[in-house]
Amino acid sequence: MLPHRPRLALMVLLAGAAACSSSNTARPQEPDAGVTLPVEEEPTVPERTACAGLTVGPGTYDWTVEHDGRTRHYRVRVPPGYDATRPTAAVLAFHGFGSNELEMEGLMGLSTLADAEGFLAVYPRGLSASEINGRGTDGTSRGWNAGACCGTAWTANVDDVGFVDALLTDLDTRVCVDPRRTFATGFSNGGFFSYQLACKRASRFAAIAPVAGMEGASPCTPSRPVPVLHMHGTADNVIRYEGGNNLGPFGGTYPSAEESVRRWAERNGCTGPIVETYQQGDSTCAAATGCSPETATASLCTVQGGQHTWPGFTDFNHGGTPHLDATREAWKFFQSRPRP
Repeated sequence: MLPHRPRLALMVLLAGAAACSSSNTARPQEPDAGVTLPVEEEPTVPERTACAGLTVGPGTYDWTVEHDGRTRHYRVRVPPGYDATRPTAAVLAFHGFGSNELEMEGLMGLSTLADAEGFLAVYPRGLSASEINGRGTDGTSRGWNAGACCGTAWTANVDDVGFVDALLTDLDTRVCVDPRRTFATGFSNGGFFSYQLACKRASRFAAIAPVAGMEGASPCTPSRPVPVLHMHGTADNVIRYEGGNNLGPFGGTYPSAEESVRRWAERNGCTGPIVETYQQGDSTCAAATGCSPETATASLCTVQGGQHTWPGFTDFNHGGTPHLDATREAWKFFQSRPRP
């Protein structure tokens, strides 16, 4: 695996964007000012205390599901000791723009942690420009329609939230997923998309942990408070910590990391003080408290000097950090925050 390929691919595309005319690119239409859009009805979430008739055992599986006339792909790691009769926590991990599910699995080491902790690790695959346009299967432009990012999935307004609905329905027929302990994380464009799911599928996703990706959904009207743990480097020059509009035709204007988290603190009714929850070396985490419920914290982990990388990644010469393990911190955050 080439660990920095997603970052470099996105940077190359963004560099090319500066020479392109955005007038040639169809963008999703923004709602007119003052217009109140109806809240999208969320699918019914199953309640589950046990499962019967499921036969999949531990291992790694590559499965497909049909959605919107396309065959969509996802990978699942089922841990050793998995019991097909007992509801099991699941973490969905969304790759960055220009990447795929295999690179995401290698980037964050989630499958290794899933084996140790006993949860399901799920890696969905985004669509490429050629797949969206019906011309081949080139995979260098895979991404998610995440409200303000990225690529053809965004400009073509692909229904990736609907794909996740179909994926979860399919997954429920294969393994015993605990619907109260289903979580989302993602890197870059995948981080944007985890915010999208918190906005639109709060009934299914108990908490999210975006890395180097901002909230880009508009409107964002979650059906319940969603705990958020956001991790970001201050020297990220792809998805800028302070926010920006540097994505050209590949995305829109996005807020800062602090503003993304502040919005969720407000939505989650957090009225208490900001409390430091983690500090080691270049990495500090702080949480808005006094939320409703108390576990619906909105937290920001800041890596001073951190670049567009996954914190804890071992190649520290490319702007990573040994002081914050984003994968482990996300799982620790998820463990204490099942959906009510």
